[in-house]
Formats: sequence, C-alpha cells, structure tokens
Amino acid sequence: MTNFQTIGLTIAAILVAATFAAAAARAINRRAALVWIAVWIAAAAAIARPALTMTVAHFLGIGRGADLVFYCAILFMLIAFFYVYLRFKRLEREITTIVRHLALRDEEAAEAASAEKAR
Repeated sequence: MTNFQTIGLTIAAILVAATFAAAAARAINRRAALVWIAVWIAAAAAIARPALTMTVAHFLGIGRGADLVFYCAILFMLIAFFYVYLRFKRLEREITTIVRHLALRDEEAAEAASAEKAR
C-alpha cells in the first residue's frame, strides 16, 4: 500500500465517521448522509484499487480510470451547482414573501395608528 493510499483511506474513514456523526446529530438528513457515505466509499474503493476505475472506465468506453473520475467529478459538481441554484431561488422567493408580508403588516399598523390619532 502506498503512502497516498494510507492517507486517502484514512481521510475517507474519517469522512464516513463524520457523516455518521452529522446524521446522528441531525445536521443532515438520512438521504444526504447515505449519498455522502456512498461517495466516500466510492472514493475509498478508487484509492484502494485504482485498477477498478480502469475496468469501469473501459466498460463505459473511456480510455483511463483517471478520466472516469474526472468526468464523474464534473458531473456531480454540475448537479450540486444546479441543486444549490434551485435552493437559492426557493430561498429568494420565501424571503420575498416574508418581506411583502412584513410590509403589509407595517402598513396596516401605520394606518391604524393614523386612524387612532385622527379621533
């Protein structure tokens, strides 16, 4: 086992443990925890057995295992960016709704106060 494999597998094990801890503390939901654990296990498998990525790459018609890892990383980053974009748009809509509600509430309070003064 190379030094990189030792370091990489140790980091992967720490990340799996951290993901379990985050799920136990309810910092992330179970589905997200399962996805992250699958990512860490896949990374550990690729680190422990680099020939595995070559085999999968050749099966998919990709020349090298490193290219497969790179393509998968790009794909997952694009998916993550899209998910974050959707989340920001939803938060933006929610904030807009809250601000509108507060503005209407403040306007009603101002009208009530001016009506009270008029008496």
